[in-house]
Amino acid sequence: MVNSSISAIVWIVLGACIVAAFTDLRSRRVPNVLSFGLAVVVLGFAATHGVVSFLISIAIYLGVMFLGLFAFSAGWLGGGDVKLAAAAAAAFGYPGSLEFLIYMSLGGGLLAIAVAIARGRLATTVSGTLGVMRPLAYRGAVSVAPRDSIRLPYACAIAFGAAVFALANSVAPFLRLPL
Repeated sequence: MVNSSISAIVWIVLGACIVAAFTDLRSRRVPNVLSFGLAVVVLGFAATHGVVSFLISIAIYLGVMFLGLFAFSAGWLGGGDVKLAAAAAAAFGYPGSLEFLIYMSLGGGLLAIAVAIARGRLATTVSGTLGVMRPLAYRGAVSVAPRDSIRLPYACAIAFGAAVFALANSVAPFLRLPL
């Protein structure tokens, strides 16, 4: 849906993500009215750009919600974060949604490192991450869940992804990913 020039929907998504980040920092919640309201606006915007654009946005929304369900059930993301990420990804179409999700994931990694350093838990966080990823390195190994996880205001990472996407599609095209 978003071409090389930045669209108004990108600014709407960025604004909603910034509000969600502040809300998440303050109360550790992302309001459903914000996530679902953004989804309605995004899908309505997509519908004005034709049936194909609408169907692509619906597919992206449902796909991110489906994958986010696994992250939610594993305790990696909150439900509000999943709904916000799905609505934001749907706004960016294909392949823009992939760019956004990569930027969001990078933002989440940076956020996790910053929070771990601030709490003096970088070593235990890295150790816990390696324990979870153990089966990728050793065949037959069992994943070991960390004893004590750090809860992140992940709406901040989602806002980071939306901000980098907006920059990449406006004043900083060198940030665009070759997808």
